[in-house]
Amino acid sequence: MSALAQEAVPPNEPDGVEWRGAMPSLRLADGAFTLTPTLRLDADAGSFFGQDRAGGYRSGVNLRRGRLGMEGQLAPGWTYSVVWEFGGPSPNDYGELYEAQVAYTGLGWGTIRLGAFQPQHLPEYAGSSFDLPFLERAAISNIAASLASGSARMAAGLEARGERWNASAYVTGGDATTPHDHRQRGVAGRAVALLPGLDVQLGLNAAAQFHPGTSPGPESIRLRDYPELRVDSRRFLDSGTIGADSAWAAGPELAGRLGPLYVEALWQRVEVDATAGGTRRFEGWYAEAALPLVGNPRERSAETGSWKRPKGEDGPGALELAARYSTADLRADSRGARQDVWTLGLTWFPTESVRLGIQYENGRIRRGGDDRDFQAIGLRVALNL
Repeated sequence: MSALAQEAVPPNEPDGVEWRGAMPSLRLADGAFTLTPTLRLDADAGSFFGQDRAGGYRSGVNLRRGRLGMEGQLAPGWTYSVVWEFGGPSPNDYGELYEAQVAYTGLGWGTIRLGAFQPQHLPEYAGSSFDLPFLERAAISNIAASLASGSARMAAGLEARGERWNASAYVTGGDATTPHDHRQRGVAGRAVALLPGLDVQLGLNAAAQFHPGTSPGPESIRLRDYPELRVDSRRFLDSGTIGADSAWAAGPELAGRLGPLYVEALWQRVEVDATAGGTRRFEGWYAEAALPLVGNPRERSAETGSWKRPKGEDGPGALELAARYSTADLRADSRGARQDVWTLGLTWFPTESVRLGIQYENGRIRRGGDDRDFQAIGLRVALNL
């Protein structure tokens, strides 16, 4: 949910329709109920080259996100959000529910949230994807989140916060965008705190899946991800389908600012309790840095325990240069693959609602005798209202 839905409405404003930023807002019952439409569009283009084997990644274009919804206040202390998704890695002609949640914010120190939403489980999932330094999250973040969190997760949880700390815990079900996933059961959580006297945050996060459900098959788990660019449906980073009783992922995280330079790192151990062949152990990590070339550096959000996109002054906006190395190893018993990607990105935020990004990738997929090298250029034009 955007900050717009959580802004306090002045009590003496009249009911009716008014403009808040670029969107109209409906106000009723002396502000007890509000409704504001939301719109998110991410249009991507990607070109792969330098591939040394046939049948590799294909270049293309994609409506990565096409979200239309509404959000606001249901009653004092209660907020809501409903969002429909018309984009995605493999867009279809009917769309799907992305978010439908209610939240009680009257605790002051925390929020109780229920429905289909994005739990604050990992650094790259704690805040909005509009704030990410790159076009996509690192592969290991998506793999760990796929167990019990990620976008559009059916969940109920508590998000608590202080000036220098943030913690969250959820019980979760399936993914609202995945058919036949309703039997999945799990838990996810995160706890972070700023170091004394520093703008650097340390934390731990974990997720466990106790009931794999029926997707991709009866009581099974499949870990996989894209090459950190989503214009092709192929995913060579793939563990294959594993019959499983349960799985978990956990690890430390670090994020913060050293002067204007923003740094972030994450390591995850993933274990799958397979029904045949014993426990499968995987791991991955990433490290990244982002430097503002124009505008102000990133600032921490106490609400999410993450660093929001840089803000620019009037005129040119904000321009940020970022670099990342990420790796995810899903190899076990001569199956699976490992992916390593170096990424360099440049992002321009001409306004608070518009994002223009370009990134270069240099990656390698290792999977037995079918190793693959690739390079790619990715472009994005994004609008967030």
